[in-house]
Amino acid sequence: MYAIALTSIPPRLPRLGPVLASLLAQDPAPARVLLCLPEAWRRFPGPVAVPALPDGVELVTADADFGPATKAIAPARALTGHIDHLIYCDDDWLMPPGWASALLTAQRPGEAVAASGWSVDRLKRQSTAKPGCVDIAQGFSGVLIDPRWLAGQEIAPPAEARAADDIWLSGQLAQQGVAIQLAETARKGITPAFDDAHALQDAVIDGRGRHAANMACVETLTRRYGIWPAP
Repeated sequence: MYAIALTSIPPRLPRLGPVLASLLAQDPAPARVLLCLPEAWRRFPGPVAVPALPDGVELVTADADFGPATKAIAPARALTGHIDHLIYCDDDWLMPPGWASALLTAQRPGEAVAASGWSVDRLKRQSTAKPGCVDIAQGFSGVLIDPRWLAGQEIAPPAEARAADDIWLSGQLAQQGVAIQLAETARKGITPAFDDAHALQDAVIDGRGRHAANMACVETLTRRYGIWPAP
């Protein structure tokens, strides 16, 4: 039994229908599909009307805006003690019917699974990934975890890490000794759902572009946990 979760932002809510349909169409079917949204968004102030959701999709209201990491933290807290397998993903990709199965099939006990990932060598940091694994799990193509790993209060990202959710969430796994296995077969057949101006990769948040946000996040993780130090 497993669940799938994602978050979104107000400009994208009207366009989520095909994305949610692709998650509901997974084989085997998920026990739950959760759309996790904060009560209010830091980046998008003001009232927001959430469109009607398809049958089978549950709305989970997060107790805070964790930024894009809401897709993992909110469902992890909601599901811990109920479901042992959680797949979190982004809101702008369509997943083929065998996507979830590929992640689930690849999992080894005590390890997370990512369809796509990379090494912190890219940031000139010391990698701790063992062969066949990666340091950073990329959420866009799906990450499989035990929700207990990301349910603690300490998992909430500080301001300087909020825009780099992949690094922050992967760092939380790393500091617990959870390896991230790479299962590239799970990425086969995924396609963009739409193209818009809100891709996090291109965003400047709190004055930081992508590289600056990544570095601020990894430096925070190194200070807190001693992981991924500079050579």
